[in-house]
Amino acid sequence: MLTGERGTTPDLPGLLEVHYDELRRFALRKTRSASLADDVMQDAWLKLFDLVRSPDFDGRAVRNPLSYLRRIIANLVVDRQRQASAQARRVTPGDLPADARSEAPSAFQVVAGRQEIAIVQAAIAELPDKCREVILLYRGQDLTMQQVGDRLGISPRTVENHLAKAMSHCRRRLKEARGDA
Repeated sequence: MLTGERGTTPDLPGLLEVHYDELRRFALRKTRSASLADDVMQDAWLKLFDLVRSPDFDGRAVRNPLSYLRRIIANLVVDRQRQASAQARRVTPGDLPADARSEAPSAFQVVAGRQEIAIVQAAIAELPDKCREVILLYRGQDLTMQQVGDRLGISPRTVENHLAKAMSHCRRRLKEARGDA
């Protein structure tokens, strides 16, 4: 059931899948960036994945599931824009003396990046075998969900479920390492 008739719980992840192209175009109009729109769509899937499994979520209160999905996406776009704005306020190239500017990452950025990579690698190693295979094929070999599904003999929706689980696990580990958990 995708529509969310009164008194029933809508299948929000299923609705996202059915209307993926339309919702991605919506995100693209909001972000004006294909890669950012893709990131927002992945964030939306993860948010829905966590949301519908939450004991506090009552999907019956969602009167218009498609509008609800658009609102989630719009909110995620705003969140991304706020993050970018906050990051831009921290340090701008004009804040640095001319001789201090460099396109190369700082030593701190290199070390921090290596630490994050090690955390993500450890998190991926903790995943169940099939989930680990899916994320390594999708992110590591840049295959589409359909290609991953074909290679592993599973449906694209199962690929999406494994990806959501893997991404959620990796983000949780990164937050724990940063002390955000």
